[in-house]
Amino acid sequence: MAGLLDRYFSFRGRLPRLPFFVRDFYLGIVAIVVFVATIPLFSNGSSVLWWLAVVILAAMVVTIGVSTISLIVRRLHDLGLSGYHAIWVVAAELGWTVLSYGPDYALFLGLPLLAISLWLLFYPGNAEANRLGPP
Repeated sequence: MAGLLDRYFSFRGRLPRLPFFVRDFYLGIVAIVVFVATIPLFSNGSSVLWWLAVVILAAMVVTIGVSTISLIVRRLHDLGLSGYHAIWVVAAELGWTVLSYGPDYALFLGLPLLAISLWLLFYPGNAEANRLGPP
């Protein structure tokens, strides 16, 4: 359990490209499974079960949000940047997500924001040790 918490909730150290992608992929799978598992609670008709589903989804959003920010911070550490840069990276990813649901011209406006996410995913980290830890 300590290894799982260290993998997904630690803000120290570096995270190369492939583990970043794999862990982010696993978080997406967990989110989908929890979301699908709460559908019967919403459709049951009972207000108690409906509120239980809301609480479960709220806990999932907070947990996955913190772990995603942890992954982004450690990926930025691998690129030689401090964790404070996660503020604008997360803002860019949220902006891209919002614009991707809009009309076509909004999608084109969001392409630079998508480029930031792709940069985070594909740009190689520092090969040598940097001020934030060994490779």
